[in-house]
Amino acid sequence: MIEKVAKVVAVEPVTHDIRRLRLRMEQDFAFRAGQYARLRFHGHEPRDYSIASKPGDDHVEFHIRDVGAGASAHACRDLKPGDEVRVQGPFGEAVLCDISDRPMLVIAGGSGLAPMGAIVETALARDPTRSVQLYFGVRTERDLYGQERFDALLSRHPNFRFVPVLSAPDSTTRYRTGLVGDVVLADHPDLSGFDAYLAGPPAMVAHARDLLFDHGLPPDRLFADLSPTPSTVS
Repeated sequence: MIEKVAKVVAVEPVTHDIRRLRLRMEQDFAFRAGQYARLRFHGHEPRDYSIASKPGDDHVEFHIRDVGAGASAHACRDLKPGDEVRVQGPFGEAVLCDISDRPMLVIAGGSGLAPMGAIVETALARDPTRSVQLYFGVRTERDLYGQERFDALLSRHPNFRFVPVLSAPDSTTRYRTGLVGDVVLADHPDLSGFDAYLAGPPAMVAHARDLLFDHGLPPDRLFADLSPTPSTVS
């Protein structure tokens, strides 16, 4: 597959271990909300990362977790504005459905927020009145990010809901606690009327997927990469 050239615009921390990488594409790069790209940094093997920006933005954004070594650590620690990155893609079929107006249930774990945030923003841009609920599961408060982004959506869309969920809070918290899939089911015991979107760590994805199906979600209304997602395999 042909590689396209991009230049680094910024590398910014969003949590203690996740960096926001913004690229300016030197060539056209069309993609759909929810897809991923294969990035190659100088001296490293290509790796897959979910696209966090929505189609039509003036940059392409990725959320990369620093795992201590390899391509992801290089991206988080060593990249600087102006550096060149090679891009292949886009890839992935877990994209925003174009033909549905059903209420959307969106579940993200960790840096799985990258594609799920893009799906949420794109859905609300297309239909500002559509019911969209985003549940974001992380371990502790220091793992949360994106609040300003979603607060802006909340101010414009009373039909949007953003629910952070902490699985292992280290102190008293104002947020919901437990496994994110369990919190979703506490709020919505019958899921037969929803479309669902899901991305995150493999164990979370598997747990949430089984709960969704057990509580009435038709299998053809789940949009997810059911193998480990690019945003978390880094």
